[in-house]
Parts: sequence; C-alpha cells; structure tokens
Amino acid sequence: MIGFKNNGTHVLLPLLVGFLVSGTASAAGLEEIVVTAQKVTQNVQDVPIAVTAFTSSELETKGINSVAKMSNYAPNVTLDASTPFSGSDNVLAAFIRGIGQNDFAFNQDPGVGVYVDGVFLARSVGSNTNMLDVDRVEILKGPQGTLFGRNTIGGAISIITHEPGNEFTAKGEVTGGSFNRLDFQGAMDLPITDNLLTTVAFSRKSRDGWQKRVPWPGNVAGSSGIPDCDALAAGTPCSNNPVAYDTQPAAAYKTSKREGGQDSWTGRGKIVWTPTDALKVTATADYTKIDQSATPTTQLAIDTSSPAQLGNLSNTCITLDSATLTAIGLGTLCNQQRLNVSPVPTPVSPLPNVGGINADGNPNNDISPYDSRFLTGKPGTTYATGNSFSKMTNWGVAGIIDYDINSAMHVKSITGYRRMYWRAGMDLDGSPLNILHTSFTMPQHQLSQELQFTGTTFSDTVDYVFGAYYFKEKGHLHDFVTFPMAYLMIDGPNNLSTESEAIYGHLNIRMTDEWALVAGGRFTIEHKTFEGFQTDGNGLSYKASGCFPPSMPNNLGAPAFLNCQQTLGFPNPTQPYRYYPAGKKTLNFKNFSPTMGLQYTPNDDMMFYATLSQGYKTGSWTTRLSNPHPTYDDTLHFNPEKAISEEVGMKSEWLSNSLRLNVAGFHTLYKDIQLNSQQGISPTLLNAGDARMWGFEVESQADMGNGLSLVASVGFIDAHYIRINPGVGDNGIFITTDFKLPKTPKWKFYFGPQYVMSMPFGGELQVNMDYTHITKVYNDLGNTELLARPTSDMVNASATYRLPGDKYSITFGVTNLTDERNIITGQYQGGVSNIYGTYNDPREWYATLRAAY
Repeated sequence: MIGFKNNGTHVLLPLLVGFLVSGTASAAGLEEIVVTAQKVTQNVQDVPIAVTAFTSSELETKGINSVAKMSNYAPNVTLDASTPFSGSDNVLAAFIRGIGQNDFAFNQDPGVGVYVDGVFLARSVGSNTNMLDVDRVEILKGPQGTLFGRNTIGGAISIITHEPGNEFTAKGEVTGGSFNRLDFQGAMDLPITDNLLTTVAFSRKSRDGWQKRVPWPGNVAGSSGIPDCDALAAGTPCSNNPVAYDTQPAAAYKTSKREGGQDSWTGRGKIVWTPTDALKVTATADYTKIDQSATPTTQLAIDTSSPAQLGNLSNTCITLDSATLTAIGLGTLCNQQRLNVSPVPTPVSPLPNVGGINADGNPNNDISPYDSRFLTGKPGTTYATGNSFSKMTNWGVAGIIDYDINSAMHVKSITGYRRMYWRAGMDLDGSPLNILHTSFTMPQHQLSQELQFTGTTFSDTVDYVFGAYYFKEKGHLHDFVTFPMAYLMIDGPNNLSTESEAIYGHLNIRMTDEWALVAGGRFTIEHKTFEGFQTDGNGLSYKASGCFPPSMPNNLGAPAFLNCQQTLGFPNPTQPYRYYPAGKKTLNFKNFSPTMGLQYTPNDDMMFYATLSQGYKTGSWTTRLSNPHPTYDDTLHFNPEKAISEEVGMKSEWLSNSLRLNVAGFHTLYKDIQLNSQQGISPTLLNAGDARMWGFEVESQADMGNGLSLVASVGFIDAHYIRINPGVGDNGIFITTDFKLPKTPKWKFYFGPQYVMSMPFGGELQVNMDYTHITKVYNDLGNTELLARPTSDMVNASATYRLPGDKYSITFGVTNLTDERNIITGQYQGGVSNIYGTYNDPREWYATLRAAY
C-alpha cells in the first residue's frame, strides 16, 4: 500500500488513496472522533489544528499503556521513554515537528505539554504516564500557546480519562508475556444516585528487565596484562572496585540483577455530581508508585586516546608509581584520594588512596584500567555492578466545576494540585570499576488554577473562549555524580521555583456560512527563582591545580595575599567546595503569543484552514557546572525560545463517511533553541541558535467494508539550522548549520490494517498489524553516529478473539516482530571518554484476557 525507496524520499501516496477509494464503502462509516482541542467539544474534523487522536478502543487494540508508546502512530512526533542518564522510563522525551525537550533537569521546561483532564504535568519526570482507563488522547501539533499555555511551543498531548456512567459496570484484564510480564488492570463505574456518579480504576505492571548484569570474565587477549581480580586464585584478596558504590554520596543504594524491568501500580478515582442541569462538579484523584530497576545502558565506545579525560586520568593514576606521579604533577590528585567535605555524609567514609597501586608490587590490589575490555558487544548484557533503581511516588487531586450561566455562556474552573518524589540511580560505565555513577532525587509540587468562559454571541456568529491561568511550582533536583574512582564527586542540590500568570482569548468569527476568521492571543508573566548549591566533595579543582587545601596560600602565580580558594574562583568563603555564589537569584519574563487564521467550509464533509501562531518557552539557569563560577553573570542562564509557525490544511470525509483524509503543511521559524551541549563533564543547556522547519502530514482512515479497515499516515519534515550562536559545541566539536536537529526524522510512514471476521457460534476474530518506517534520527546536539538510530522498520501484530456477547476476549500479540534494535537515548560523556546508550525493547510476546460486566 505504501512504497518508498531506502532513503525514504519517494511515497506512493496516490496509490494508497486510490486503493482506499476503490474499496466497498461500509454502511456504518467511520466513527466520529470528539475532541476538546479548542476547550469545547467538537468533531475533530471541524478543528483547524493538526490533531492525531486515539480513542480508548485504539489504545486497547494497540496495547498502548503509556504516552511513549503512541510514538510510532503519529506523524512528525517522537516520544521516547527515558532521557540521557535519567535511568527511568517514566521520564518522557517528547518532540513534535522538531521541537521538544530531551532532559529531566528541573531547570528545563518541556517543549511539548502533557495534560491530564486539563491539568498540566510540569516535569518530564512522570510525564510518561500510565494510560489507565483513558477515554481518548489528543496530540495537537504546532504551537498551542493561546489555549494550552506555557511550554506548548511544539504542541500538546491532552489525555482525557473515563467519565463515570449511570449504570454499574466493571471490566478487568490480566496480561502475561515475555520476561515474566504479569500486568493487572481493572475499572468500575459505581453510581451512588442518579446525580452522583463515581468510577475507580487500578493497574499493576510487573516485568523482569531484558538486560542482564553478568560477571566480568577478567583479562582479555591483547590487554595490558595487568592482573585482574577474577583471574586470581579463589580466596586471594583483591579489589577490582576500590571505591565501592555504597561508599559515596548517592540518592539511595540498590542494585539489580537485570535492568529495564517494570514494577509499578497506579490508582485513579473520579466523582461527578450534577445537582442541577446547569451545574456539574467533578473531583479526581490519582496515585502512582514505581520501584524498579534502572533503564538498560550499553557501552558503545570507550576512548583512551586523550590523557586529559577523567577516565584516562584514573588509568594514569593507578598505573604509574607515586614518585612518577609526583614528578608529572599528579601526586596530590592521585594520592590524596579522600572526601574533603565536613562533616562527611553518612554512610560515606573517607576514600582510600589509589595512586600507583598497580605499581606497588602487590598484585592483590591491582585494578584494571577503564578501556574497551568492558564492551560486551551485546545490548542484553552489561558488566555494571553499581546502583540500578528507579523509584517514584506521584499523586494529584483536581476539582472541575462546569456551570451554564445561560444558554450562550459557560464557565469552567479547573483546580489542580500535584506532588512528586523521584529517585533514580545508575551505573553508566558498564564495568565493575567506579568510573561514572549517577543518582538523583527530585521532590516537586505544583498548584494550578484555570478559569474558562466559553460561549457564543452576536446572534451565534462568534464563538469565544476567554480565560485566566495561574501556576506555581517548587522543588529541586539533587545530583549525585561520581566520576572515576571519586576523583570528582558532584553533590549538586539546586532549588528552583516558578510562578506564572496568564490571560487568553480565542475567537471564531463566522463571516458567512462558508468562511470563518480565527483570532486569539495569550499574555503571560512568569517569575523564576533559583539557588545553586553544587559542590565537589573531593576537591578536584584544587588537587588538579596543585593548590591544596583551599585555605593555603596559592602557588599558582597569583597575588600572594590570595589563598587557593580565592585564586581558583570558588565564591563562598565558608563553603570552599561550592561552585555557585550564595543567595537566590530571579528571572522575570513577559510574552504575548498571538494566533490568527482563516477557515473555509464548502460543505459538511470538507474544511480548509490556514493559521499563523506563535509559541514561547521561558529561559532559566544552568544547573550543571564543570568549574566554580564567581558570579551570576549572563553565562549562567539561557534565553527564552520562540516558534513562529504557519500552517495550511484540509480535513475531509469521502464515500459516505467511509474514507477520512486529512492533510497539513507547515513552516516554522524556531529561534534561540534550548539544547544540551556536553562541556567537559557537564551536559549544559544553552541557546544553540535558530532553525527553520517545513513539512507536511497526511493521515487517512478507511472503512473498506466486509470487516476490513485501514489507517495510514505519512510525515515529512525538513528541519535545519539557519544560525548557530558563536562558540556552540558538543564535546569540543563546533556545531555548524550542516548538523541535524535531534529527535527529528525526515520521514515517518505508518500503515495499520485491521480485519474483523465472524466466527462460529457468534464469536468474532480481530487481526491487527502495525508497520512503521522511520528514517535516520540523531539523538544529540553533536550528531554522534554511535548514538544515531539508523533507518528502521517496526512491526507489531495482534489477534483478538471475542466470545459471543462481547464480554470476554483474549488477545495474543507480538511487539517488535522483527527484533529491530536501535538506540533511543544516550550520551557522549566526553569528560569520562565513554559513549553509552539505551536500546529499545527487544521482540516480546504477550497474551491478554479481558472480561467486562
């Protein structure tokens, strides 16, 4: 049905459309899809926005139980579970038409907003939410600042949960599958009275990880010949991990035999009270608890060519004798290996010296250098031994009041409060050595209040939406990052808060029966506060310079009255290891984001539109430093980013509503793009430059009759830089306009046929196939080839048998049928000299039994 060359530049879309038109039309036609993309209930075909919508039945059929699993089905959309070094699949990297965010840090706001029942999820942590008892999902493409507000510069993902019914119903399902998967899910509608309705739902996910931690086999041929612990006789004392992971500051201490597993449960409840026909009050609550292993990490390369990199510095320290180390200026750094913070955090104790231990004549304490011997060559195994955990509690409550003031005006209030506590830890060096261990904690809470007025006026010729929005968020991200053998120990708590206020308006003015004018805008004021506390618990800057301890007179040629701390630029006299100046700093932002458009509806089955819209995302501070920073100057914060987008589109239905064909073309100017640049040891957010994106999307659905239906889509985007800010680089490589934007494939094709046939005794068999073709994707600013995803083809398939009465069904399915393996996230950690990545899940089978009452 869809043909393409290997480079994805030739699409036989006319052949697909011709095949659909030639089919036998169904009398029933396609199901109408209702959305609230413009804050009012509408048929998706009447909305002048490119929207990919999923109904509850589609989510169930495709096995979509998290936000990221919608990625393959939406053109020009990339949704990845996890970001570099987050270690958690509940972190969402969301990109729409080249705009998004690929980090979990608290200073980085998402470029694609995720909403649940109108409540914004402010962090990428927790945004890959469980799709429990969801009625529908709407993916809105392009800037959505007018109606959805802050941090929707790329688009919005709106999740609408199930409304309780006025009759008792119950449904449940159990799923088993690969890697000892065992999931449970259930939901009930429990009406109390005719005007007081409730629904409750729960789910439990459990699965072993697909990556095994295996013992390192010891020396390999061609290595340096240094004895390894595993090569020594049984019982011989030895330490191949001289600084154990549980002797350093960390968010927690927990390991796992496998990585990539799941262990979570979620509960959700909703109460709807309608005391009068004009008033509806809704209260919701949800709770999620996750306690599982970290996402899998595979070592892709370990570079030993640069002696300045920390991984190779540790090799030098352990290999040379103490006298030689002193002679070349590394004696202090290598031989004074201990914590300098006071008091030493429990359970951490002072660390042992490691300088020259491979040259001391005692083979029993020798340590292997960090090099390519620790590459397993397989995604499914790792030699890691350190932390591996992902923990989160995430809950929220919301109250929604809907009131019809009169037949022409409606008011809606949405109040939401959410609280989250997240911890994660991972071993990113893939070895039993202590080269790169990271862990994090993030407590966060938020309060939001939105007031909407919707209605019609001027003899029903003007539809309007007016509103006001308030948002407040507080929290912090505490980084614990231990670099080779604890030479550098980052202890980085950073406190941030945001307060945002906005007013907005949106008008649809019907000038004639066919023509309508759309106009709107949003004015936002945002206030951010930050204080950084990052420290180096082992004093690398002091030891590497040879000026140590901090209070000693400097020996670096600076004026004699300056001590080591003052000479090296550590700004706090009472905190000699703190990188940031003391005190809170603030940033204030103001923005007006307009939208305007024209809509032409020649008949009930066709609509054309053209829009111009602007998106906006505020700036913030850099929260990861490689060196001390004496003042809060301009280099410590980054500017807002803006997107100006033009879009034209057509929405149409053909053949008595048996064929739906929607087309959109867009052009976006994306300015002051916020991207992560690897600078030394630190992935640092900065304004990379400007880009221009243009492309199109085609989405079609067809009911062919006789049980056959088809869904197909094509997405194309040409995203390229038009300006790079001076000096922007990644791991020492200067970025040019020839580089590609991350997470933005040029082509994406999706084809999904479904066939339903009647079976003996009144049963029904439904067969589904999903095929997605995606061209090459770069995962980072520097376009690291080892981290890139080559052109890929993903195939999922399932078969469902429904018993007569449609109360019971069983599904058997296979995901990633061809076992396609590609990197979905990763990092080139130039400061340590390794490149690591996380692969997508391997081929898996599953079987689901469903029952309904």
